[in-house]
Amino acid sequence: MTALDVYRSPLRWAGSKRKLLPTLEQLAPAKFKRYVEPFCGSLCLYVALKPASALVGDINEELVNFYRMIAWRPKAIATAAHELTDDDATYYELRGCDPLTLKAQDRAVRFLYLNRFCFNGVYRTNRQGQFNVARGKHMGSIPPVQELVDFGRLMRRATVRRCDFQELVDAAKRDDFIYLDPPYAGRGVRDRGEYGVGAFKEEDLDRLAEALHRASARGVKVLLSYADLPDIRSRFRNWNATTLEVARNVAGFAGARSSVSELILRNYNA
Repeated sequence: MTALDVYRSPLRWAGSKRKLLPTLEQLAPAKFKRYVEPFCGSLCLYVALKPASALVGDINEELVNFYRMIAWRPKAIATAAHELTDDDATYYELRGCDPLTLKAQDRAVRFLYLNRFCFNGVYRTNRQGQFNVARGKHMGSIPPVQELVDFGRLMRRATVRRCDFQELVDAAKRDDFIYLDPPYAGRGVRDRGEYGVGAFKEEDLDRLAEALHRASARGVKVLLSYADLPDIRSRFRNWNATTLEVARNVAGFAGARSSVSELILRNYNA
């Protein structure tokens, strides 16, 4: 995880994001009314830009609960997370809990702890929707209490929804700014359960393109990052395009790492 100004997002994010972030900051519009992010897994651009108003969402119920609770009770969540021991017994006991049986605050603490100490920061579930990632090695620690408190204060600027990406795109209005970083869903990509049940799939690309073109027609500013695929270029052939070589490692194993071309599209001039 890389420092972002005064504090950092408490969720670990992939190395590709670290390389992308400076480019995303440069390409973001200088002025906009509201920040909108429909795939808010790490919120790295949100943390970097610190917009005055935001609408963010995701289908991951645990993620959404964490963002809502860290905005409401950041110090209590941070303190509780620091009281947990970093060992196998604690990790697997928490992983084995049914989050639906926990109070919202305890559920947020569980999510933060598992995110910080799971293998390679991967979020993966089985077909029953149960988190099943093994504990990692040398994964760092829970962010400092003050850092989590500061992040919670920033999250108070955002309305957080648990919903499909299209709902948030359709809610964007003229002069809002949408940033999207959907999970890679190209042909031949095996679904290992990353991102949870109901995650973005290749068949959703048409819905995504249609929703973004409607938003563009309404005067919404859109920034989209995705793998550089012919299907994506053809859907947004009239948009401004920037490419960047990044490391992609969704599987979490060194042997699965490769350098790929990331395509950053926008419907406005930088």
